[in-house]
Amino acid sequence: MDRFTRYKNSKDSQNRVIMRWFLSTLGCFLFLCADAQIDTTRSVDFLVRNILVGNGVLVGNVKYTGAKQAIALYQDSTSQIGIEEGILLTSGNVFYALGPNKSAHFGGITNASGDVQLDRIAKGKTYDASVLEFEFVTVSENLSFEFVFASEEYLEYVGSKFNDVFAFFVEGPGLENINIAKLPDEKTPITVNTVNHEKNKDYYIDNTYMNVTDAYVWDVRNRKVIWNEHFLKKEVPAAYDTQFDGFTTLLTARCTVVPNEVYKIKIAIADVSDRILDSGVFLKGGSFRSYGKEFVKLKDHFSERKQLQKITRIEPQLNVTPIKLANKIKPAINLGRVEFDFDKYSLSASAKATIVQLYEQWKQAPEYVIHVFGHTDSMGSIDYNYKLAVMRAKAVAHELERLGVPSENLQLFFKGELEPIQPNKTSFGRARNRRVELQLQS
Repeated sequence: MDRFTRYKNSKDSQNRVIMRWFLSTLGCFLFLCADAQIDTTRSVDFLVRNILVGNGVLVGNVKYTGAKQAIALYQDSTSQIGIEEGILLTSGNVFYALGPNKSAHFGGITNASGDVQLDRIAKGKTYDASVLEFEFVTVSENLSFEFVFASEEYLEYVGSKFNDVFAFFVEGPGLENINIAKLPDEKTPITVNTVNHEKNKDYYIDNTYMNVTDAYVWDVRNRKVIWNEHFLKKEVPAAYDTQFDGFTTLLTARCTVVPNEVYKIKIAIADVSDRILDSGVFLKGGSFRSYGKEFVKLKDHFSERKQLQKITRIEPQLNVTPIKLANKIKPAINLGRVEFDFDKYSLSASAKATIVQLYEQWKQAPEYVIHVFGHTDSMGSIDYNYKLAVMRAKAVAHELERLGVPSENLQLFFKGELEPIQPNKTSFGRARNRRVELQLQS
């Protein structure tokens, strides 16, 4: 009995079909009110270069195979699953990931083919595969990135053949298509059947929908229709504002690579044994990065300067016009600087406190224009560091504008790694170079 027919024996099947249609339709409208947002308008190249990739990595030859509605930019200001911004890749429709959870049987069919490599991991035939591939090089020997796996197959189909699966296959010098999407034991691949409320439960977060509308439900273990003990009882809302019935904790994929050598990664997810209920993998923005003991200078493997797109990362909008500095400017007054953590452009509490102090100084001479200079250390490519300098300068300028500095009194300049104030050979020096300088110009 498959999932299209397993409810036919119920005497109220017609009523339940109507109810499921109503809930599905309602769900399509409720995503507009959720804290999380889905954006399917971004190109796959943009998602990889401007969202996923962090410091110390150069990428190229980005390719996606799958349905258009199965990949998107994901944003959630509440970071409820541990990710504020990233890429969402699903085996169905990305909008179905948005909450609230109002159905135990949500999913979309893309009619995409399966994936042979995923077949082997799940030990079953896959369908509706979504596959994101790109090449990369790193500045150091370690590669890592963070992710969350989620599925609508939880909890009803744990232990069944509907074992939805995903994987991160890496190949290159010393690595032959190894799957690095595993638990911290570096042995267990992550599927519905390997991480759930019974197995490896320390890595599982339950978000079960309590079905109170269906008189009869399918008992996956005994393979028969049974009476629903929750029928017509008071509905208990799911704990998290996502349609997925369960998901993993924030996990880290990692591997050792040869710096400055070209590798390829294949990120794939698929339904197993049928096409109905969706699963998804969230890739944390900025987490695809390289680090280690030794750093090398990257060659321009993918002609990145030619491929560099206009920076359109979703950020607080400023009414200032960014200017790439061509000639040295000699400001009248050095106002101060704000420092940043490695590969970050968000403002810490101490950074915000510093900006308040600088704002108070500017208030003594409000006729002056504040020049905001974005800087980075030398880790990573020149183009990546230029983009990071843009984001840092924008973050500081936005905070100043929020405090009360008029937009016409703000002018942004982006230096990247070109003007260090300390040697980049030491951690202390790099920390000083990760900064935004503010200067007053009459």
